[in-house]
Amino acid sequence: MANKGYFPLFMDISDKKIVVIGAGAIASRRVAVLSEFCDHITVVAPKIDSKIEELEKEKKVTVVRREYQREDIYDAWMVLAATDDDKLNDGIYSVAKCLGALVNIASNKEKCDFHFPGIVKKDSYVIGVNASGKDHHGARRLREEIAGLMEEKNKMERICIGSRESKLAVIQSEMVMDYLKKECPDKEISLLTMKTTGDKILDRTLDKIGGKGLFVKELDKALLDKRSDLSVHSLKDMPMETPEELPIVSFSKREDPRDVLVLPKGKETRDTSKPIGCSSLRRILQLKELYPDAEYKSVRGNVITRLKKLDEGEYGALVLAAAGLKRLGLEDRITSYFEPEQMIPAAGQGILAIQGRAGEDYSFLNHFSDKEGTTAAICERAFVRYLDGGCSSPVAAHAIVEGEKIHLMGLYYQESTGKYKKGYLDGTASEAEELGIRLAKKLKEDVENENDR
Repeated sequence: MANKGYFPLFMDISDKKIVVIGAGAIASRRVAVLSEFCDHITVVAPKIDSKIEELEKEKKVTVVRREYQREDIYDAWMVLAATDDDKLNDGIYSVAKCLGALVNIASNKEKCDFHFPGIVKKDSYVIGVNASGKDHHGARRLREEIAGLMEEKNKMERICIGSRESKLAVIQSEMVMDYLKKECPDKEISLLTMKTTGDKILDRTLDKIGGKGLFVKELDKALLDKRSDLSVHSLKDMPMETPEELPIVSFSKREDPRDVLVLPKGKETRDTSKPIGCSSLRRILQLKELYPDAEYKSVRGNVITRLKKLDEGEYGALVLAAAGLKRLGLEDRITSYFEPEQMIPAAGQGILAIQGRAGEDYSFLNHFSDKEGTTAAICERAFVRYLDGGCSSPVAAHAIVEGEKIHLMGLYYQESTGKYKKGYLDGTASEAEELGIRLAKKLKEDVENENDR
């Protein structure tokens, strides 16, 4: 009779007892597949493959480390023989058939009550691929193609956001997640958090350990490896240059961009005998205009950690960003605000940046992106980028966008002389980047001209 192919029978085997004799490469592959469906698998062999040992540690299989004995299969529902001894395999087949168990002999397809399909399993979906014992390589290729299609389908159905693991970073990422859940109700939205290098090294200022890039390195790798689909950052923490393959694809509406003074809980005046906690050279330079006699001491860590150090008496005050405190629900901790004219904020302060992969479609972020926030971000970052400013240079820029008009204020600091200058320029939204560069050039030239006098 012509072979009509093998009938695919799907059934619940979770409570069935399966015994596998042998623990080499073939056995380990089959045990790994079966362990996804069955809770009662016993492997009998004197030597055990490392993959089976891992399954044993995970309590997915029971391992008996000795030679096979007939009694091992007496109450088995299914028996797999995968030893390198053909005579032993034939003996196992004879006993298993007498006992009425289903049997599969890996080395002899004529002594198999069933054949193992290539399995593709995703959630509740199970796909089995078999070539009726005629084309194993073709069946494997087809299984791999199906697995690839399911993986692509899974990627299309989900959006994973990468974030630093601090409370503020998670809250900011959840703001984006809330938007995506409404904008993309058919997609699964998830969060991947991680501790970045910048979060781990807290005993030195950023300029001593490599700058703002340390807060994005791990998130960039997750994007490149496709473990995440988007990264959410505070724009002020992002380097001025981003990799071409990982562009910023959206800027949010701006939260309060101002810096603020925070006193210890219960205090109404600053204890001038204690330092002001501040690690930013940009802030310290401008604070000295307001508090010329104050002492300044570096403070690292997330916002909650910094507030704890303040309340424990290590500092007389802290200077923080209003946006972070408000997003954390800690607006009541703000003692007073520094207006931008008093202390020009960091470029991008209060704006969230969403980073993605080049060439991918991020049109679902169109309604999240904010026109004025985007214009301000482009203008401020152009100013800082032209001056090559970063963590080691206290360059500041803040653009006030009102419709099609921009009022840009900036600060340039010349490290070689310690001189700095603030300045202002007005322009239009259409020339945001050009305006940033123009003010940067002007301030740099002004300082250099003063040096020549």
